[in-house]
Amino acid sequence: MRRIISVGVVAVTMAACTSASTSSGTSTVSTFPGGSPWLGHFVTAALPSPVNALTDVTCVTSTRCWAVGSTVGGSGAPNGAALITTANGGVTWTGQAIPPQVGYLSAIACSDQRHCIAVGQAAQNSNGQAASIATSNGGATWTLLAPPAGVLDITTVTCRAGRRCLAIGTTAGGSTALATTSSASGWIERGPLPAGISGATSISCTDDRTCWVTGHTLVDADHVNGAVALTGNGGTTWAVEATPKGLGYLSGVSCLPGSTTGSGALPKHSGTGTAPATSTATAPSTTAAAPKSTATTAATAATAAPAPIVGVAGARCTVVGTSATVLNGARTGHGILLTSDNGGATWADRTVPATSAALSGISCTALATCVAVGSTVASAPAAGIILVTGSTDSPWRHAPSVSAPLSLSAVSCVSVSSCVAVGESISEHLSGT
Repeated sequence: MRRIISVGVVAVTMAACTSASTSSGTSTVSTFPGGSPWLGHFVTAALPSPVNALTDVTCVTSTRCWAVGSTVGGSGAPNGAALITTANGGVTWTGQAIPPQVGYLSAIACSDQRHCIAVGQAAQNSNGQAASIATSNGGATWTLLAPPAGVLDITTVTCRAGRRCLAIGTTAGGSTALATTSSASGWIERGPLPAGISGATSISCTDDRTCWVTGHTLVDADHVNGAVALTGNGGTTWAVEATPKGLGYLSGVSCLPGSTTGSGALPKHSGTGTAPATSTATAPSTTAAAPKSTATTAATAATAAPAPIVGVAGARCTVVGTSATVLNGARTGHGILLTSDNGGATWADRTVPATSAALSGISCTALATCVAVGSTVASAPAAGIILVTGSTDSPWRHAPSVSAPLSLSAVSCVSVSSCVAVGESISEHLSGT
């Protein structure tokens, strides 16, 4: 089923000056509290027509970013796919041409300024399956990157140096991890997410093997519970993380490596368990393993079956979402922000502004230095909210919030003075010194 996105696009950036407005838009805030790591202020900018709504953004430098989403349909035609780029940190945006077989783009990731992959769904008049496009020249041209047969949608993707990318696709049987090392090699299927987890919304990796995915489990036909899945082997196997109760729809995750001692240590459990994933980076293999005999496989499973990975020592993760459990309906809950110092083994529920209905995107540039975006009301037209960490000592205790004209869906930060957020009808950007 084609996803319908409400009309409008927003991009918000942050500038170093403190005036009330700039040539690209209106400043939404000019200062942050004392002790805050963030610099500059947020500035609103309009986006090119016929962009309708943006769902994801990725920045590779303080100036170069890409964003994806949908365009406005007309004369009975459905919405099309949108892909835009900025070369000045979000002040102005231009569209890039993409293959006509693409109907919708939900996510984008880049390994450098030349190599990016965008994922989503094919056009209705095409094969009705997932769609993926790649560029190796900074977006001058985009070419189709065929997903494995049976993948109906690709909802999220992340890329690391060396063009190593990991995505989550939807099949008739559930959700599965897909990996690629180049546009020439194409996608290969790595392994399914845990049974029951679907609707992957975001993926974050601290190395080529250790990644977290946000999604949900179905309570009934119309309600969901948020879920987080973790892999320690590049997507081949996944485990469900133990998250607090009362979670609704989870929309974003951002993880960084950190200290493995103190709060970053894994909790001690009786019995044996899987050793935490290491940070040694190795490219995902594209070569299928040789088949093992039934006897050998059974003996190995009986004597060395590892316990599911329960967390990652030192990994600092932040997850955002909403307490609302209604699927594909109005968000009637309040924003949720969870943090973990040990890769999901334990979580802390952080206080967010009472006006926040949902947080939909998160980007962390350093430990305790994050920006979250979302909406402040559950019904349209929804105002936007930008939540930034308050200080390095108590990052979320007094985190300041910034208003935006319309709801925001995603954010990408490369430093404490350079962030771009996108959503409906406008864009917001942060650039400072």
